[in-house]
Amino acid sequence: MSFASEDEILGLVGRFFPAEHPSLLLGRGDDCAVLRPGGPLAVTTDVFAEDAHFRRRYFTPFDTGFKAVAVNVSDVGASGAVPTGLSVGLTLTGKEDETWLSGFCEGMKALCDRFSLALSGGDLARSSLLNICVTAWGELPEGLPRGLRRGVAQKGDVVFLVGEAGLARLGLTLLEEAASFQECAEVKDAWPCACAAHLRPFPLAEEGVMTGRFAVRHEATERIGLMDVSDGLARDLPRLLASRQSGLGADIVLTDDMLPEEVLRYASRSGISAADFAFEGGEDYALLGTCPEALWPELSLALTAGGRRALLLGRVCRGPVTLNGQRPASAGFDHFSR
Repeated sequence: MSFASEDEILGLVGRFFPAEHPSLLLGRGDDCAVLRPGGPLAVTTDVFAEDAHFRRRYFTPFDTGFKAVAVNVSDVGASGAVPTGLSVGLTLTGKEDETWLSGFCEGMKALCDRFSLALSGGDLARSSLLNICVTAWGELPEGLPRGLRRGVAQKGDVVFLVGEAGLARLGLTLLEEAASFQECAEVKDAWPCACAAHLRPFPLAEEGVMTGRFAVRHEATERIGLMDVSDGLARDLPRLLASRQSGLGADIVLTDDMLPEEVLRYASRSGISAADFAFEGGEDYALLGTCPEALWPELSLALTAGGRRALLLGRVCRGPVTLNGQRPASAGFDHFSR
């Protein structure tokens, strides 16, 4: 059954998300919510657009809601901030019924509950395509008023990765090749880790917060850099190094023991380089960072204590980025690249 009015849609959303929250002085219902920040806020916005970021053929409503929130929480955590809330702009097409919207809200709520996030409000409209725009924010810890940033690396620093490289790209590749709902289901069964990485990436916000607190504790807030990997290592590593301005690159090494099993299996089956495939990547939502070499042993122990892999990828150098001794085959993903 379709919705008769905006009020019906808002009423359904209200069943999933309370209007009151400790981080809000005033919740949903007025023209603006009023935040209750405990300090500086890190703020991010991501658009999640049908047929650009997801397809209904293989994204369930739960997947769509989950990932729309996840990509924003990932950005907030990568700044070292504790995620506290979000607002959502949603354009619906008229095809979405109560079952679809309930599934979408359940996906959002799964992460909102996991990270204790407030839903402050947002906007609704009707359009020809389903689009979700999420703005999320988080509180930065004392001593880190500008957050963890890009462009702080120096020659000799360690380049590290928390999480996996290449899985999400593999999931996207395989699901795009599937022509029907049935084929998509078969792909999900055969490649579960890759499909999960693409459909429901779990944001490593806690590891980002941990890195920020580590930087404060070691008086290294201007020497530890961090960002999440949304466009692949090939595209995001130069951004982290701010290489055009700094002239810095990195010598990166990716060996088979550093890569997920499903990526290795796909690369072997397809006759391609697993390292090249994973390095180009995309939508990994891993954390990519740099830090002084002397701090890496202690930081890596802190990051792996939570069960995540923290990989030493290489070291910052003067000159270009190299992968296993050669210039990368691809510059990575860009929405506007020809």
